[in-house]
Amino acid sequence: MVLVFDSGTTKTKAFLFGEKAELLAYASCPTRIMHKSPGIAEQRAYYWWNALVKSAEELRRSVHWNKDSISAIGISSQGGTYVPLGKGCNPLRPGITWLDNRAEKFSNRLNKKYGSDYFYKRTGHCLAGWSPPASWLWLGEKEPSLISKSHRLSFVADYLNFKLTGKFYLDATSAQMTCFYNIVKGCWDKEILDIAGLSEDNMPQVMPPCSAGGTVTEEAAKLLDIPAGIPVVAGGHDQYCASLGAGAVNKGDCLISCGTSWALLVMTQHPVFIKEAGWVPGRHLKEDRFGLMAAISNGGVVLDWMKKNLRIKETGIDTCGEIEVVTDFSENKGAVRNINLSTTGRDIYLAGMKALSAVLKKRLDEISGRIKIKRLLMVGGWTREKALPAMIEKCTGIKVILPEVNEAAGRGAALLAIKRV
Repeated sequence: MVLVFDSGTTKTKAFLFGEKAELLAYASCPTRIMHKSPGIAEQRAYYWWNALVKSAEELRRSVHWNKDSISAIGISSQGGTYVPLGKGCNPLRPGITWLDNRAEKFSNRLNKKYGSDYFYKRTGHCLAGWSPPASWLWLGEKEPSLISKSHRLSFVADYLNFKLTGKFYLDATSAQMTCFYNIVKGCWDKEILDIAGLSEDNMPQVMPPCSAGGTVTEEAAKLLDIPAGIPVVAGGHDQYCASLGAGAVNKGDCLISCGTSWALLVMTQHPVFIKEAGWVPGRHLKEDRFGLMAAISNGGVVLDWMKKNLRIKETGIDTCGEIEVVTDFSENKGAVRNINLSTTGRDIYLAGMKALSAVLKKRLDEISGRIKIKRLLMVGGWTREKALPAMIEKCTGIKVILPEVNEAAGRGAALLAIKRV
């Protein structure tokens, strides 16, 4: 068996997968986010580790648990979130998450000084308020004493690998979410590090996703009640792991990850840069593959709001008439139009699904001149809403496939661990 941890932004999951990457057991633990003021979203590093330990503790209650059968450990994680560590590898402050927007002024300055293309063509990202290069400069101005004490920056993936093995390492899909990694050259970008006053010595080692950068230490083994010496592979970013787990790995495949927000990840054979539309290119877990990622922030969160407040229980695939829904709920611009006295909550809910399908189509149309989408592979909690895949398929004209896989990100990390084994 392989033991997998999927460390997300709000939840950490622990899995046991069999030798054919079949899911045997699952457990989870919430991960806290601290919002001290508008634009601030922080997590303490021990939240990540404690959630991993607690989810493993719950997993050990499974009838499938057999610690002596665990042959490898895989990691899937959120990207871009980081914490500065001192010389003793202890966190110096709470970590700054990818949801944080405190450094918008600094990112604007950097984009103005160097040009947004400078960062985008190197890292795949246009610098924004959440970007680590910008927030690190923010820390330099607001907390200068911390900068002098910092020995390294540690991101979620390499921090967990460190807690498990005593070594800091991650793979390219996680590294590229930091905005310090050059996706074209396949290494840390020395010039961007220099702009931030950092060097490669401050960053984790980047390894192939199937490579084991270390083995479980005696201390971690005792805490998790597993044998010491189990190899821990580098793993990958959660969306890239999900594409691997769902089988979205061929050119023209598009993963639709339907959670609270929706993520699109299109497979390409080379990096594709489409800055104006906000698509993010990056290296994939598969060799000689790249990904092109975009987000639909008002995805599942809109349907969840509707389902709760309209008290929807069952839906079909009926038409919803002329009802229109503007899905920009998180921007305080949501709207429902053309309702009448015969309109039901179910009609509005179906109209919401139709509207989100149109938003998805609009995003795919942005890249249609560069990439031909051959199939859509849909994963996540909202795949259980039977009307939704049919609406997306009708709206886009592209076949929607629902892979027979639970927990695609965890399965992707398991496949990486199994390949190493």
